[in-house]
Amino acid sequence: MSGFREERAIAKKLEILRTAANLFNRNGYFQTTIEDLANELRITKGAIYYYVESKEDLLFQCHTLVATECIERIKEIAKSNKTPAEKLEAAMESLIMLIVEDDAVFSVVNRANMLSGDMRAEALRQRDEYESIFQSIIEEGITEGYFHSENKKLAKLLILGAINFIPYWFKKRDEESDQEVVKFFSQNLIKVVMK
Repeated sequence: MSGFREERAIAKKLEILRTAANLFNRNGYFQTTIEDLANELRITKGAIYYYVESKEDLLFQCHTLVATECIERIKEIAKSNKTPAEKLEAAMESLIMLIVEDDAVFSVVNRANMLSGDMRAEALRQRDEYESIFQSIIEEGITEGYFHSENKKLAKLLILGAINFIPYWFKKRDEESDQEVVKFFSQNLIKVVMK
């Protein structure tokens, strides 16, 4: 019985986080209230506060949801037996697909500066962990002769900066599938470091 309740609680929390991310994206973080979220979900504010302590905690949990998924994906890619070029392309494709599939949820990652104290420190630690693994793939590629770069840190920032801003200017179009968009960006961004 408790397994069913746990699954329902997890599903409800994910629904709250995804809905909040969509509202933050649509209305802005500061303009969105817990009451707006409750109205959107057709639940009470008290039901939301069962899962989060505050609006800032809500943003932090949204950030952590996305960051954890990104970190898990890139760790798996980095450990794989693929070549560094294949790893880098897979890492970019994974991140871009997450953005293309659900840009509102991903956009909360770019709002860590709205957090304070320990939440901000943890969000920045998560970002740094992801970037460190991403950079290690670039370094592996340089060591093995797949890539060239005079400055691997700036190469990493150029690639991730381009990817992280996709939600701000890219809108889905009927003539392009998600996979076509992902391939286009990953195949062109890898040129930043390819020999």
